[in-house]
Amino acid sequence: MPVFDFHTHTTISDGHAGPMEMARRCQQNGYAAYVCSDHVDESTVERRVPEIVAACLQVLEELGIASIPAVEVTRVAPARVAKVAARARSLGARLVVVHGETLGDFPQPGLNLAATSCRDVDILGHPGLLSQREAEQARDNQIHLEISAAGLHGLTNGHVAKVALEAGAPLVLDSDAHRPESPATGRERAHARARGVGGDRGALGGAGSAGDRSASARPQAVGAARSKRGWAPTEPGRGRGMSSGLVRGSASEWAPGPGGSWGRWWARSRCPRGSEPPGSRWAPG
Repeated sequence: MPVFDFHTHTTISDGHAGPMEMARRCQQNGYAAYVCSDHVDESTVERRVPEIVAACLQVLEELGIASIPAVEVTRVAPARVAKVAARARSLGARLVVVHGETLGDFPQPGLNLAATSCRDVDILGHPGLLSQREAEQARDNQIHLEISAAGLHGLTNGHVAKVALEAGAPLVLDSDAHRPESPATGRERAHARARGVGGDRGALGGAGSAGDRSASARPQAVGAARSKRGWAPTEPGRGRGMSSGLVRGSASEWAPGPGGSWGRWWARSRCPRGSEPPGSRWAPG
């Protein structure tokens, strides 16, 4: 069963381990891919995104684990979020997280709304006191709302889950790991966290599973609120649950095995149109 964590940090920004060490830990934990989503803002996006891309290519070459270059847009004024997200994508980021209005930090009013209205954003990280309007906007734009395993950022997990599920917005469970020992591990631990925010094993999946159905399944967006069983890919808009998956395209495009290749995982991503690199650049196969 594929397992992912879409929110991790390294020494490229404020993490305590390099990308290779974080990737090794993800591999040891049985993750299907390594995602490097270091912080960027207007002053660092030009320098850090190429670093993240280079690190992911090195991880792929040396460890043979699918590696996804990503960013977390952090401490950017709401009016500038779209510009920074678009620039990160143009430089090679394949997934964009936005640092939301967490109570564990210094929330910027309007940031959640700006993030959930931006088509270049994939995940609103630790959104804090999420409003109904923000959740509905996230649903309409297929932006995943994060349940955070990171200490103070998780103070409002129960609230986020409740509002998101009521709105039918997709959820994703991530670690926000800054140390190699921090990524969440195992399905049981994921389910425990899901139950802690008011879910159950049938309705909510958890840290990291993108599904357990065959490669013939046809998910358009795996993860949260898109799966009746929580962990399994389904057609868009069917069922409500949570899993840590953001797979765009059919399962056969990213699952290992005959006819499958991690290489085309981002075939339906929100990268700048027509600028996607060959998928095989990021994954074995």
